[in-house]
Amino acid sequence: MQTTRRDLLKVGLQGLSVVSLAGSMPAFLQRFAFAENAGNADVSNDNVLVVVQLSGGNDGLNTVVPLGNDAYFKARPKIAIKDRLLKLDDQLALNPGMTGFKQLFDDGKLAIVNGCGYPQPNRSHFRSMEIWHTANPKKFEPCGWLGHYLDHCLKGTNSPIVAANIGSELPQALVADGAPVPSISSLEDFRLRIDGANPLDAKLTDEFIREINAARAESPALQYLSRQATNAIISADKIRKLSAGYKPDAVYPYGGLGPSLKLIAQMIHANFGTRLFYCQIGGFDTHANQVAGHESLLGHVATSLAAFMKDLGAKGLDSKVTAMCFSEFGRRVNQNDSNGTDHGAAAPMFVLGGKVKAGLYGTYPSLTQLDDGDLKYTVDFRQIYATILDKWLNADAEKVLNGKFTGLPLYG
Repeated sequence: MQTTRRDLLKVGLQGLSVVSLAGSMPAFLQRFAFAENAGNADVSNDNVLVVVQLSGGNDGLNTVVPLGNDAYFKARPKIAIKDRLLKLDDQLALNPGMTGFKQLFDDGKLAIVNGCGYPQPNRSHFRSMEIWHTANPKKFEPCGWLGHYLDHCLKGTNSPIVAANIGSELPQALVADGAPVPSISSLEDFRLRIDGANPLDAKLTDEFIREINAARAESPALQYLSRQATNAIISADKIRKLSAGYKPDAVYPYGGLGPSLKLIAQMIHANFGTRLFYCQIGGFDTHANQVAGHESLLGHVATSLAAFMKDLGAKGLDSKVTAMCFSEFGRRVNQNDSNGTDHGAAAPMFVLGGKVKAGLYGTYPSLTQLDDGDLKYTVDFRQIYATILDKWLNADAEKVLNGKFTGLPLYG
């Protein structure tokens, strides 16, 4: 096969699409003036954040259950959980499916933040998720909060992949003004392909590099493309080689979050310098026959993350990672006529990791003093974002979030 310059213009270069090389971007392509890191001397510069999105609106009341609360049982005569609960303290318990989270809580690696939300909550999946992704409930923002972090704080990092989305569709949270963040599903994504065909072997890859470098004299654009493509191919090969020695030290669930978190653990173990990972799981829009399906779904999430933390812990890496779980909103307090729940407002968030201070945070919302049938939030979700930015990612949270939010004592 002879790769031509016509092929070059049509190339489906997955390696290039998944490798961000903003540091080599020429001035005329740069769109953003980067700021410096916050420079917190107490925070490591190689800490990793893993964001897990629970899409659909997770029912917080049946996730962190209020023990012995008469208002809970009255509002949910058929779907309230009454037995097999995993007790956290005298007032709260986890859903019976969440044994993985209960173990992490007992091991001192899980923080549960109750009552998370924002002012004037929106019950639309699209708009509420957009609010959580951009950290701005008041107006539309083109970039996400993690995108702002990338733009403000990670200029000049050595890794060609400072952030990665695990999946096919980039979440708005990772949309940045700078270089795009890759979306990947497996390490096979880090391969060179022509017109979407099978990955090229080493000989054809070398041929492609020679051909693209031969074309660089034709225009400044091709000079830039040549440099980016060559670096991307070399970096992609390095990623695969670094990851080849990974062996899981935990059993990950099949499907759903399991493979995503296993891939993240593999990339963390490769020590390639990726600081942000994002993955998601759907199914939380539980309008009908909620109880059994919701328990199973929560069990999958808890088991997957427990396996992830066990795997990292066995490799001595759990102290370098924080994982955060969120959903775009909670559910209504009262069950509906289909033994399910409809779109609501406040719900718990979960923060876990080797250096997270385990415990219960935030005030559990009142089930009797409601806002049009919804729980009133007691913790602004941006407080958790600010805490992670300031105390974990060595960033200036006020600059990234365009506002000041009081942090929580999630780290020692």
